Amino acid sequence: MTMADRIEEIRLSAARGLELELNYCMPPDSPEVGQRVESWFVAATEAFAGEFVREFPPGGLPSAGLRDRAGGPFGPVGSRWCSLLILEQRNRKVGTSLRPWTPKNWARFLSLSSGPSFEMSAKFSTLNGFGHAGKPSLTLSAYRLRTAQQWLNLSARYVVGDLRTPPIPDETAEVWSAFLRAEAERWPPVFGYLADDSFAAGGTRTPLEAMSARFPEQTLPLADSEVRGYSWVTVTSSGVLERLGGIETLRSGGAFHDITALPSGGAVLQATSRLAEYEGDAVRRVFEGLGPVLPEEAPWPDEFDRFKLIYEAPRR
Repeated sequence: MTMADRIEEIRLSAARGLELELNYCMPPDSPEVGQRVESWFVAATEAFAGEFVREFPPGGLPSAGLRDRAGGPFGPVGSRWCSLLILEQRNRKVGTSLRPWTPKNWARFLSLSSGPSFEMSAKFSTLNGFGHAGKPSLTLSAYRLRTAQQWLNLSARYVVGDLRTPPIPDETAEVWSAFLRAEAERWPPVFGYLADDSFAAGGTRTPLEAMSARFPEQTLPLADSEVRGYSWVTVTSSGVLERLGGIETLRSGGAFHDITALPSGGAVLQATSRLAEYEGDAVRRVFEGLGPVLPEEAPWPDEFDRFKLIYEAPRR
């Protein structure tokens, strides 16, 4: 295998799917936390998890597979699964709760939305040939960065395969875009995005953060003046929108297909009408439109060509 073949193999191994995230400055002891987190899980499950939930048995999923120390199968190959995960800090140790989806466990999971956890995740999946979590999969999460607990982050990750898998249908992407817009209008974040190229950035980072050697702990405190990245759909704070000249300036600039004003003074910026159109020139228009609120230095090029980024320093 040549080096070029190896690079292409790595590129194609990146996940195919959609990732949505909303960031809030909301300390753990804020009285709004429980309502915000529970509302997120209920709304996101209703919007995205139907293909999984409707195949669950009425009484819920069995727990035997989770308890099997030998790693036994969770259920029949090809059936649907969901694990409910809660991680919380207990003194200096991390406490873990992992349960299968049942009506009772789901109610308990939601009731702990205001608890001390630094991660809650509902991990929906299709069981693979070993009876373990496979693809398609959907992970809904509410999490905090351990070194920046004041930030509450809500995310949804839908994976259908790798880049050899057919693209996500535009109709599916439109459902996700409409959901993001509704959530942002109801609970305006300081930053948010919907992307199909962010999985290879690793965990909690955006592609721009990954290729700039930055982390959310560094970029989130700058959310009133700078964006963490840019994607097919990007959500900005009021301070960012002000630095860009306001709604009307953005609309007249032509970089975005749709701009929705938020009650916080921020905005939801959608680059193109269809996800499939967000390539090449469309990415450059967004890069140039957001130039004043991007990091000053150019990101390092990704040798595997996995991200929809412009590897130049922005004009300010």
